[in-house]
Amino acid sequence: MNVLVSAQADGSLKHWHATSGKCLHARNDKPDNHLFAIDFSPDGTYLASAGRDCHVRLYDESTKSLVQTLKEKGDLPGHSNRVFSVKFNQVNPNILFSGGWDNTMQVYDIREKGPVASIFGPHVCGDAIDVRNDGYTVLTGSYRQDDAL
Repeated sequence: MNVLVSAQADGSLKHWHATSGKCLHARNDKPDNHLFAIDFSPDGTYLASAGRDCHVRLYDESTKSLVQTLKEKGDLPGHSNRVFSVKFNQVNPNILFSGGWDNTMQVYDIREKGPVASIFGPHVCGDAIDVRNDGYTVLTGSYRQDDAL
């Protein structure tokens, strides 16, 4: 299928037919939430989105329905500021990484319905998370301002 998915500043996700340009499906769970990041699970079953409201949402691609909203779990609070990147682990599709302005990268296990780890340090301002093919090595792009300059 020739489908392109876009995350919109108005909070909507849209599925487009890439050849005709026709909108096939649109949903907007939170109109005041600017969406900044999307990623498909390796098998295309799930679509993850994230944005201004600090939550990561997981959608079933076949039904286009919301499956989970990921934020906090137990002692792990999740994100406290905008989320600019989400990335599925290509080796283990149950693992999802997210990063944003709160200087953390959250590690989610979708079976656990919340974060399983937080890594402190990266200030992610764009699509700047990638996972190596080994499934264990994660790369982040981070913005740091050096006040000494």
